[in-house]
Amino acid sequence: MKTYLSSFSAVFTAALLLSAAPSRAQDVIVRDTPPGAPGFSKSEQDYAKTDPKYFTIDRNSVTLKLLSFTEEPDMSYVKLQEQPPKDLGGILVSIDQIVNIASKIWDIVQQNQPVVNIDTKYATAYPMGVTSASQLSQWSRPKTFTYGFYAKNLYGSVMIDCKYKFSFSYNGAYKGKGKYLTGVAVIPTVAQVGWGYQFYMTAAVPDSTITNVGTDTDPIAGMQMKLNWKMHTVLKEMDGTSIYYIQGDGYFEEIANPWKQAVKMEDVKSAAPLLAPEKLF
Repeated sequence: MKTYLSSFSAVFTAALLLSAAPSRAQDVIVRDTPPGAPGFSKSEQDYAKTDPKYFTIDRNSVTLKLLSFTEEPDMSYVKLQEQPPKDLGGILVSIDQIVNIASKIWDIVQQNQPVVNIDTKYATAYPMGVTSASQLSQWSRPKTFTYGFYAKNLYGSVMIDCKYKFSFSYNGAYKGKGKYLTGVAVIPTVAQVGWGYQFYMTAAVPDSTITNVGTDTDPIAGMQMKLNWKMHTVLKEMDGTSIYYIQGDGYFEEIANPWKQAVKMEDVKSAAPLLAPEKLF
């Protein structure tokens, strides 16, 4: 029996490194906003000259918190956009070859607003040949992890308050074999942004991070999702990234978060493939 290299050990090692390391500001990219950057009104530009503290994020205040964990009653939190189910009798299905047939890169929050139809954006980890979640069975009730993202300015006022749900359904099996994923989605529930601030959030699931961490006869899907954040004022820009790992048996782990952790992601092998997504597709 062929055994696939499990990414769980890499994830566990990464988690230990991240929890043990001291805080390092290099994980958060801060830069000056170029003069005349689009998207800001003249009043915002004028006011920034007289009150720069209002338009400057206190990077020590930026917080990403896990607020709650629940189970969804069903998969209605996301609208699966898949081909109609069909008989797979004449199609070669490779249960050990795992692929994402849905979204790979998508916007979640753009210019302070949740993206329209975000509930149709999601990722999957299916055996090659499968085109619909209904072609698999034994799905477990979806898990949902709710996060809160907050940032204050130098006066201590909360300028960004974003909450989102990270949800996925797992344990899908093909003819009783394997544990696969569907409906892996990030859905914003709150996006409150103060005057003079812009907030963006995007998701990416590179093909190279979808793996089989089980065996060829009993596959377990593994997936990593990267969430990019951008906070923007007329004076400053601040970027950061969180990386999440999900398995087809329901295992979930936040393996990188520069807002509370400090290891550079390029030093974490399980996160390294996500640092240059333009090379992955």
